[in-house]
Amino acid sequence: MKQGMITFIAVLFLLSLDAHAQEGGLLVEGSGIISKASTYSVRETMDRLEAAARSDGLTIFARIDFLEISKQAGVEIRPNQLLILGRGRSTPAMLAEAPMSAIDLPFKALVWEDSKGKVWLSYTNGSYLLKKYAIKSAAANAKNVDATFERISNAALQ
Repeated sequence: MKQGMITFIAVLFLLSLDAHAQEGGLLVEGSGIISKASTYSVRETMDRLEAAARSDGLTIFARIDFLEISKQAGVEIRPNQLLILGRGRSTPAMLAEAPMSAIDLPFKALVWEDSKGKVWLSYTNGSYLLKKYAIKSAAANAKNVDATFERISNAALQ
């Protein structure tokens, strides 16, 4: 009986961890999404990320403020903004081999607030897209994307 109770408590504990991660929006490891904590607001984090991307030579295709959109729809959500950006080198290389990768391209970064008020900067790891779409010829491009996102996200968060 004691062993059963310990197992039951352990299962409840593990389920609560999973529920907490889902409540906040964080994904399981291996999802291809990198999430980094920010000490700034959603707007300031995104302003900093956009500035870092521009100074790194990236093109900003769009910046979407989902909070503003949700207000127009009469739905309350936590603050979050999406940045669509790129340099134009990696996307064509990936698209040439895997046209369906266009679903994930150009690259995006999301700055969002979780249910506890913590702000996060999240983006898809370029190397993950190689696996997701079985792309073999664009490994150097994916490494460049990974290095670029690491550089600009670190600059935005410091």
